[in-house]
Amino acid sequence: MSLWDVVSAEWLPLLLGAIAAYLLGSFSPAIIVGKLFAKGDIRNMGSGNAGATNVLRSLGALPAILTTLGDLAKSIGAVLLGQWLVNNLGAHLNSTRGDLIAMYLAGALCIVGHLYPVYYGFRGGKGVMATLGMMLVLDWRVALTALAFFILVVVLTQYVSLGSMLAGVVMTITTFLYRYYADKSSLSVAIGCTFGAAVITVMVIIKHRQNIVRLIHGTENKLSLGKDKKKKEETHG
Repeated sequence: MSLWDVVSAEWLPLLLGAIAAYLLGSFSPAIIVGKLFAKGDIRNMGSGNAGATNVLRSLGALPAILTTLGDLAKSIGAVLLGQWLVNNLGAHLNSTRGDLIAMYLAGALCIVGHLYPVYYGFRGGKGVMATLGMMLVLDWRVALTALAFFILVVVLTQYVSLGSMLAGVVMTITTFLYRYYADKSSLSVAIGCTFGAAVITVMVIIKHRQNIVRLIHGTENKLSLGKDKKKKEETHG
């Protein structure tokens, strides 16, 4: 076996999965739905964010549902594609769970695409629904636990941004707990999965940095279910 054969067997499927996941993540359901329902760019409406909450405020429930389903579908597809490439193109990583590496990598790159979409001038959403879709494939228990915590925080505080960020922290913590204690995975696998979840959580929190400033100063707007094209507030995507 040549050196190229070894390198490609180890890393080519990961690279292909990462590139495909980024390109897939760069498709923005919010922008597409905005053009279909309002003949305009959702980034010029409401908060200016290309995400489901801004679509809900600006265009209503049906467009928001379609946006949410699109964000979930693209991240689920990216993770499954990353897994398929590793399992079928002969990657032999130095890990007992090489497919997990591929899935977390594909999920992370899909979210990067969502945050910075190459098709739309690198101005995207905030990655919350895309993260949920990824975790539904990687560990549905973590996804549902984080989702429940998100709903609880939003109900109690009406701050979507706060719920989104805290749900990411819960996702990271429960990833380790479920992998190591419930699944009895090796420590290296549990730490690797937790690291992947932590990286994604950091990305989502960074995209919420303006929300953090407003939360500190008490100026963050609360969730409103009605259409609101006049308010300018940062929401998740």
